[in-house]
Amino acid sequence: MADETKSPRVLRRDNGSRASAQAHVMRELEQNAETFSDTLSTGRVVTLREMTAGDLLYLEKSLGKVGDMERSLKLSARLSCGDGRVTYDDLMKLNMKDLKIVTALLGDAGQTDDEGEDEEDYPNE
Repeated sequence: MADETKSPRVLRRDNGSRASAQAHVMRELEQNAETFSDTLSTGRVVTLREMTAGDLLYLEKSLGKVGDMERSLKLSARLSCGDGRVTYDDLMKLNMKDLKIVTALLGDAGQTDDEGEDEEDYPNE
């Protein structure tokens, strides 16, 4: 019989350590990131962390073929953190007023600090 430790199938089955490492990275991102919070009409607080380059890769690779609304909801669920964490299923149940709140938070989370600097660096002459 072949040695099981050399089989790629056996190596791929141990996803527990990979999932644990990903969870650790996500928690670290939450601790070091700027956060944006708002309250929904139900009184529930939603908090999103700022977006990272990794989140942009997630958008491109994992959500490249889904519609804009689904992409926004899945990214919002990914960026949600702390006591304001929400799931994709939670977001699917929002009314339009609350969806606008989450969409605004998502816009804030995707902003960069250097927006508008081009105008300051190169003033109109």
